[in-house]
Amino acid sequence: MNIQALTPKFLRNDIITRSNQGGLNANNVSYPNLRPLAKDTVSFSAKSKLIVDAAEAVEDVAKTKVAKQWNYETPITRLGIIELLDSFQKPFNKFFRGLKAEMKHLVATDAKPNNPIMPGISGIKGRIKSLEGVEVKSNSRKLFTIEQIAQMGDVAGARIVLRDASQENVALVFDAIGNMVKKGAKVKEVENYRANPRTSYISQNTLDTFEEFCNKFGQYPEIKNKALPNSYTAVHVTFELPDGKLVELQIMGRDMENVKEVEDLFYKWRCEKDFAEKYKPIQDMFKKIMPTLDEFQNTTLERYIKDSYEHALEIPAMSAKRKPNFEKDYFLPFPYSLPQELSYKNLHSMMEECNGRAKKK
Repeated sequence: MNIQALTPKFLRNDIITRSNQGGLNANNVSYPNLRPLAKDTVSFSAKSKLIVDAAEAVEDVAKTKVAKQWNYETPITRLGIIELLDSFQKPFNKFFRGLKAEMKHLVATDAKPNNPIMPGISGIKGRIKSLEGVEVKSNSRKLFTIEQIAQMGDVAGARIVLRDASQENVALVFDAIGNMVKKGAKVKEVENYRANPRTSYISQNTLDTFEEFCNKFGQYPEIKNKALPNSYTAVHVTFELPDGKLVELQIMGRDMENVKEVEDLFYKWRCEKDFAEKYKPIQDMFKKIMPTLDEFQNTTLERYIKDSYEHALEIPAMSAKRKPNFEKDYFLPFPYSLPQELSYKNLHSMMEECNGRAKKK
């Protein structure tokens, strides 16, 4: 894999913060080496609302400038990033309320369990990126100003999770997004991630129709079809809020989301990013096992990751009420040539345990 080393993290002082159908056979298919995504995607494994003890923060932050590793004089401080994140709260909350209201008729309920969007917080979720997440991403991209960080695209993010991501269901979601445009929402970009046109969540006809609709309201969003080596499949829509801030909306099926959340651990490892604090036990396990993999095992793991995404696309729709069996419903059998601690089933279980402990704190 062609992975460039990331620059070091920001220098830090202590600041008190707290975060508010059948599958494929990996033996029969050969794949090119996977590469990290060119653009980060939003992680929704937990809510992230920043609360800061400003009195202690100001004293320490005043001494700390980020990006010193580049010998570049920059006005960015941790306090500046904290203030930026705080400035996203009200406009994002307003956007998110409007999103949920517009999608309400598509959400599964007891009366309409077969509606396309998963019920409750499983179906529509959102978050403001954490301080640490902004630091890692802006540092890796060498963003030197608050204005640049504000335009990263996923400082604020939302996700719609469908029972299945058929093109018909995604078209219904885009009809609802069209209503948002009609009411004043501004769409800046649509990114259609798919392995090939056959596996696309959204049809070209729906994309063309949506683009024409936006044009009628004086909007000219950039429409991009992107094929990624690891077969990640989803539709990302970037909205521009009235104050110029950006929000990234991801649209994907429940099948894809479950696989993506586990694969994101491998993505972070490849990119030398820290895991969320609650996932420290998993990161410690990765530090112990991943460096021991030989070339054959690394190639096998890459093939399995790609197979898992493609398998997720073939999973038939399930009732929104049904509690899934992850080993049977979502995750392909893990290759015996790899340490079983790295299996998607085991990692999913560890993530659930970590999430449970975090909720109790």
